[in-house]
Amino acid sequence: MAYRKPRVGIFSLSSCEGCLVQLFSIEDRIFDILGSVELAECRLLGVEDCGTLDVAIVEGAVTSKEEEERLIEIRKKSKILIAFGDCACHGGRFLVKDFDREIDANLPRVGKFKSEPLDKYVEVEYHVYGCPVSREEILELFKDLLLGRPHRPKSYNVCAECILRENDCLLNHGVACMGPITRGGCRAICPTFKRECIGCRGLSEDANIEALITIFKEKGIEIPEYLPLLKKYVGSETL
Repeated sequence: MAYRKPRVGIFSLSSCEGCLVQLFSIEDRIFDILGSVELAECRLLGVEDCGTLDVAIVEGAVTSKEEEERLIEIRKKSKILIAFGDCACHGGRFLVKDFDREIDANLPRVGKFKSEPLDKYVEVEYHVYGCPVSREEILELFKDLLLGRPHRPKSYNVCAECILRENDCLLNHGVACMGPITRGGCRAICPTFKRECIGCRGLSEDANIEALITIFKEKGIEIPEYLPLLKKYVGSETL
């Protein structure tokens, strides 16, 4: 039986398209990736074919009824659907508009649709986390897809990667770092360059927020500095 390349569609909902920029900026590997699949749909590259798909890669959050309906249609024609990036996995930065309800709840608003991740509306087989997603994980994703094996996101936190890279812990310097509760997979890129982790990959599987608050208090870090950092990526309902 002749080998058939998997048909892949790449879609964007409400997003900055930064995750797609990451995908197409893997200079030395992008042609290998595109040569291994049949790219059936991708607006960014001007490719449009409304047939059935083996894999749908969807970035962006659902922020309108129209996007909800579009996502449902993508799901119907796809064997595998992948939430690609923080907006697709958690709702992303569009969650900021939901925080307004706490501030101007009595003011008139245009539209009442809440920003939501993809799995609020359809079944999602795999999640690729990050804002934007990391190039290394993009390569892992396509390797897993081509080998027909499940894509497994990292379950450990960013601290584990800091330890592997022998980074000096920023918490010891009074910096409000989200590494202890944030999902790993980014190779601790921010702490490695002396920048605090801001939680863009969402919560790790064993995240203990109360324990982190205790650490902050012990290190003299103001708690109000912490909540906005995490809220902007995973939303107020998570906390």
